[in-house]
Amino acid sequence: MSVPVFIDAAYAAELLHISPDAAADLIRERGFRTYGGPSSNPFVRSADILALIDEIGVKDEEASGSKRLKSGSSRVQTRLTADARWVDVEEDDIRSWLSRADSARKRAARTAAENAMSKLSLILALLDQDRG
Repeated sequence: MSVPVFIDAAYAAELLHISPDAAADLIRERGFRTYGGPSSNPFVRSADILALIDEIGVKDEEASGSKRLKSGSSRVQTRLTADARWVDVEEDDIRSWLSRADSARKRAARTAAENAMSKLSLILALLDQDRG
């Protein structure tokens, strides 16, 4: 594999089969020295990334069928975007669903709603702290 001496996080992400956000996070977590570029897509030595590939065992065949791993930031944004659609749901819609749902579906919904409320409460608390 022919790789330039320096690569950006986006290219590193392709080599690692992860999202660009996850690659930028990994570069920070591993303390790799960066050589310019924006903080979201810094340049690093390709040798550092190739050594990481050897260390964690990324294989070339994973590229063809593997799904990219999303970074935490990307997962949160995706979830918030999907949850924003609750504005389209009326109270009558929820009551109608409740009258038709079986007990197993109701239990699963309770668990999902409690988990969502916990995470959304955390987001609200952190957003309040960030106003500072």
